[in-house]
Amino acid sequence: MDNKEIEKLIENLDNIVPNITPHSSDEEKQKVLEHINYVLGLAPQNTNVLSWKAIYYMTIEDYDNTILTCKEILKIDPNDLMAKETIEDCEKLKELQTEIQSSSRSYCSHSESDLLEKVPVSFLVTAKIIILAAVIWFCCPALILSFNDNKILNIKDPSRFQTIKVNPLSEYDNLTKQQIFDIRKEHVKNSLFAKENYEPDNSVFGSIVDNKPWWGTITCNQLDYKGDYHERIEGPSKVSAQMNNPNALVGLSLPFIPWEYDYNQEFCTSDYGRFLPVSIQYDKKDNLIVSKYKLTKRFLKYRSSVNGKMTRYPIQLSGLNARDFGYDYVYIYDSKNITMFEQNNNITEGIRNFTDYIHLGGSCKYKDGCNNISPMQYDKIFTVYKLPAEINMKLWKKRPANQYMKADMYYRIILDE
Repeated sequence: MDNKEIEKLIENLDNIVPNITPHSSDEEKQKVLEHINYVLGLAPQNTNVLSWKAIYYMTIEDYDNTILTCKEILKIDPNDLMAKETIEDCEKLKELQTEIQSSSRSYCSHSESDLLEKVPVSFLVTAKIIILAAVIWFCCPALILSFNDNKILNIKDPSRFQTIKVNPLSEYDNLTKQQIFDIRKEHVKNSLFAKENYEPDNSVFGSIVDNKPWWGTITCNQLDYKGDYHERIEGPSKVSAQMNNPNALVGLSLPFIPWEYDYNQEFCTSDYGRFLPVSIQYDKKDNLIVSKYKLTKRFLKYRSSVNGKMTRYPIQLSGLNARDFGYDYVYIYDSKNITMFEQNNNITEGIRNFTDYIHLGGSCKYKDGCNNISPMQYDKIFTVYKLPAEINMKLWKKRPANQYMKADMYYRIILDE
């Protein structure tokens, strides 16, 4: 059996396992378990299959086997947070179940047991299910809601994706706001987010000022510079990497421009420093966009002093496009080979909102300022320490109850050579 056939069997689990309930017949339960074990025999190291096995046991309230299955996941991936949390939650549920059973025995030993005997068995069973379901929902959101996230992480089949055109950068210098809006509308018209009567969101683009220069694609600052900073507005406009590519919901930019030294000339003169995606792909079935960017191994060696500490060159996530289409909320639910700049306050810790917008600012230091993106968002800045690196995000239009809720859009950034 080839890999595609195995992937289809794995995908089929998300249609089979959720149909099982504690009231399903033994025959139905056995059939589903046999199917899970069959797929597991074909892909014994696949944590997604093991996760479905865990949810199966959780559904039928077999907490001991849920724990054993999660321990199997941890043997393969010791850092699997969901498996760790599920084990803790199942231990709590076992204790709760024991307490309920103990209380029931104690209560039934008294004369009130006569009253319970008159209550229909179906009512008691239903009450038990409701109580346990509520406990599971509030105690185990990671287990219940993260399976779709894990499924998204395992989508790698190229045949599932539609290739989206990447538009080149362009120069916006001295154009009017209306001219910029017309350019934006044309790109949106040819995007996944095309809609009739589209207008750029005023909170994002409303502060653009007519006939002003824009930050260019300068990558490094010149040492001991004494000029008028005209170099900073030359060439294609930096923000056009995002505005010309509406499908790139979350863009990348360098929030701190390093000084130009001999050792980092490869970066200072490179095209990849403009952070234009090399490819964009879309999986319609699961609402997943994948944007790929080029970096080099040499880039990983560069260091810069930022806020008094030496660090790899920081990169900032920008939600300019996401905000324009209403995806205000973001959470990184999985990442590889990156480190967040702010260790204790960042979008891997919980749901955050994008605040990107364009206005006239003085950061370019050119006379009378330039149109540019603000503000600095430290909770969305990261560094890359190894390639390939990957960032998997969940985007929502309305703030969800928690980060485990299914996203309105999934977005993956891949950085590789």
